[in-house]
Amino acid sequence: TGEVVAIMIPEPKGREVVSLLERNVTVTMTITIGTRNLQKYVSRTSVVFVSISFIVLMIISLAWLVFYYIQRFRYANARDRNQRRLGDAAKKAISKLQVRTIRKGDQETEADFDNCAVCIEGYKANDVVRILPCR
Repeated sequence: TGEVVAIMIPEPKGREVVSLLERNVTVTMTITIGTRNLQKYVSRTSVVFVSISFIVLMIISLAWLVFYYIQRFRYANARDRNQRRLGDAAKKAISKLQVRTIRKGDQETEADFDNCAVCIEGYKANDVVRILPCR
């Protein structure tokens, strides 16, 4: 309010002034207008240390990210290769099964005969079936 002037001083200096005033010591101060000197609080060494730490952290993070995606890519390729290999083996095994055409009057076309174990449907005449090892 009005013409109030605020003077900012560090806390330790403020405590020192208060303790002197409490002991009835006369305190004389000179007030000058200046700028905040950040150079006092931030040394060049600390800036270099923080910068190097940040760069090292970023390099480590980037290396981890690259390693992670390389491993993920290798795992996906290995999985795809295994799936292709298993698919080829399954096709080869299925092609080796005996194939037969159901004729009218075969026991499979009778109503009380079991359904197909794979598609769970009854057999019809002219169906081409593979004979499974379990019959």
